Amino acid sequence: MFIMDNELKLNEWQFAQRKYLPFEEKLILSRRRIEDWYDFHEGDVYVSFSGGMDSTLLVDLVRKTVGDVPLVFVNTGLEYPEIVRFVSIYDNVTVLRPKMSFKEVLEVHGYPLISKETAAKIRKLRHGNLSARYRNYLLNGDERGSFGKLAEKWKFLVNAPFDISELCCDITKKQPIYAYNKETGRVPYIGITQDEGYRRQREYNRTGCNVYDAKNPKSQPLGFWARQDILRYIAVNNLNICSIYGTIECRNGVFQNTGVYRSGCVYCCMGVQLEPHPNRFERMKSDDYRLYNYCMRPLYENGLGFDYVLNYCGFAH
Repeated sequence: MFIMDNELKLNEWQFAQRKYLPFEEKLILSRRRIEDWYDFHEGDVYVSFSGGMDSTLLVDLVRKTVGDVPLVFVNTGLEYPEIVRFVSIYDNVTVLRPKMSFKEVLEVHGYPLISKETAAKIRKLRHGNLSARYRNYLLNGDERGSFGKLAEKWKFLVNAPFDISELCCDITKKQPIYAYNKETGRVPYIGITQDEGYRRQREYNRTGCNVYDAKNPKSQPLGFWARQDILRYIAVNNLNICSIYGTIECRNGVFQNTGVYRSGCVYCCMGVQLEPHPNRFERMKSDDYRLYNYCMRPLYENGLGFDYVLNYCGFAH
């Protein structure tokens, strides 16, 4: 029996209560939501599978709960080679590709920098048909304060000699998924967790695990899980994970992995300013110089042009 529950809409205290549940209770609640979603949609579901740790766990949990659900992987051309090889060992996987390559996205829309929120503000200020009031709000805030305005330290990017945009993920990942949903009538399980930023946490607060009444329905049964829960589940169940994550160790009751923290898109610049040395590009330089060279070469030399962009921003690479 599926549950169209009122708790789908969560207050902050309800989310806080849920995210601090004991691990075993989180597991029970997630399985219940997985079953609810499967039953409501009469099995016309799939797991959105990126090859990352969260979605690897989700595949295991969903298939143990409701059976051999199909997987959908979007090969954007931005994944680590190890991720693509890892996904290939799974059965019942549909591989999708975007209509526009990453290089084309850069050339048409601009570079993914800082964060989605910041990149969107910069794109609107550069190219949006904005009212004077809204433009002033983005640059200076309003009578309510400075929340929502572009941070002072990033204002120089409004006049950068290259475009900046948050649209890469929409074009290379979301559009192929939405087209698949429309074509097949299937709806996804997605491995979003509470540690993926304020924006996603806020979204989960509004919807809860199963989003039935939306333009793009989805189930996010791990939405209240923390990274420690993810690592613990993988360790306890001895799950095979992609080699880029290394191994999972438990020291003094705290789980950690020895490889990359998150895989993401190999060329993405978002958040690189927050990383300690060596950051993702410095690691790329030592780990795979072929990829690094392609990433840094100018667009007119059939590269991606990141050397110029990162130098302009003052980011180590």
